[in-house]
Amino acid sequence: MQKEETNREHYSVEEFKKITNFKQTKEILKNMKLELPDVPEIDDIKMARWSKKRDERILEDIIKPKDDLINKLYQDNWLMHQQLLRQEKMVEKATKYEKERNKFIEDNENLHNEVEQIKKDYNQKEFDIEWRYKSKIKGLEKENNRLHKIIDKFHDTIDKFIHWICKKFDMGAEDNLVRDFERETNTLLDAEEQVKREEKELDLER
Repeated sequence: MQKEETNREHYSVEEFKKITNFKQTKEILKNMKLELPDVPEIDDIKMARWSKKRDERILEDIIKPKDDLINKLYQDNWLMHQQLLRQEKMVEKATKYEKERNKFIEDNENLHNEVEQIKKDYNQKEFDIEWRYKSKIKGLEKENNRLHKIIDKFHDTIDKFIHWICKKFDMGAEDNLVRDFERETNTLLDAEEQVKREEKELDLER
């Protein structure tokens, strides 16, 4: 559990190993022997040819208390062995968990860095595409303005040319000359209107 949830101080596995003397614990477990010492049975001792009074006193005052003490020490030793064994398993499990956790944190950090790099690359590509797009639009607008100037200049030149023709050859009103030209050639002098007419005729043919 996270220490924020338990409000307890958490130690790293290495700190916990130092606090619990983990190395010494493993060494103790390795060298600890759980076998009972070879103690003679009381019934066997009773069979010895001793005096009855002396035999009973030795059994009650010396052999039986020592036998009970040996059994108690064995039980304590066995319980301590089990406790140390559980501690060893717990530390080993904590070590494994810590390694897995560190690996998970490392993988998560790497994934986060990859996501950040992808975002960075995406933003850079988006900027490049937008810059190229704006640059292209600016170029097209510049070219479009230039074409409009050429068309406007062409209109002015045509108007001047018609005016000059009519005056030069004394042909009368300019409107009559324009009307005759458009009727006989089936062409409008207004380029924009001429394009619209041709597009309309093309649509009708389809």
